[in-house]
Amino acid sequence: MRRGAESGFVATELVVGLGLLVLPVALLVLTLPGWSERQVTARVISREVARRAARDGTCDVAAARSLGTSMAQNLGVPADGLSIEMSCAEGAALEPGGDVEARVTVTMPAVDLPAIGAVGAWSWTARHRQPVDRYAAVP
Repeated sequence: MRRGAESGFVATELVVGLGLLVLPVALLVLTLPGWSERQVTARVISREVARRAARDGTCDVAAARSLGTSMAQNLGVPADGLSIEMSCAEGAALEPGGDVEARVTVTMPAVDLPAIGAVGAWSWTARHRQPVDRYAAVP
C-alpha cells in the first residue's frame, strides 16, 4: 500500500514551541542568579552596617551609607540601586543592651539579559538587628 504525500506543520510548531516554552524558561534561568546575588549582597551589607554601628555605639547613617556603597561596588551590585536605612536617629548614641537595625533595599531587575540589559524592576529589603554591647560603656 502506497501512502500519499504527507504534509505538516513541524517547522512552524517547532518555532512556536521554542518561542512559547524554551525562551521564557531561558530568560528565567538567566535572571535567577542575579536575584540571588542581590539578595545575598543586601543581607551582607545590612549585617555589616548594623555590626559597625553596634560596635561604635553611635548611629552614623552617613558612614553606614558609605560602607554600603563601597561593599555594593566590591560585590558587583550597582550602588545606585541600593538604599540603606537605620532604626536610630543620626548621630545618636546607642543605648548599651539595646538593638540597632539596618535595612538595605536593593533593586531587583525583573528580567536581566546579558548584553541586552534589564527590563522592569522590583525591590527587596534585607534587615539585620544587632545587639549593642551592654558592657561597652562600663569603664
